Amino acid sequence: MTNEEQPLYGGFYDDDGNKINPHSIPVPGLCLLCKSYDDADAEENMLCMMNRYDQRDDRNFVCDTYEKKVHNS
Repeated sequence: MTNEEQPLYGGFYDDDGNKINPHSIPVPGLCLLCKSYDDADAEENMLCMMNRYDQRDDRNFVCDTYEKKVHNS
């Protein structure tokens, strides 16, 4: 069975069908300051993880959905 024939359920996979460990994806400092980082919304977390994975080798990380985290004191 080739990668194209295998169902890709229960994980995060690259374009070639290889499973990716989400903990192996670097987290840029910008993400740590974003309100969406560690959000309870699973879909938002997946989109963020995909963006970080796609840019893992880029020198400058860019996120068009970044919103600064607001601290309530």
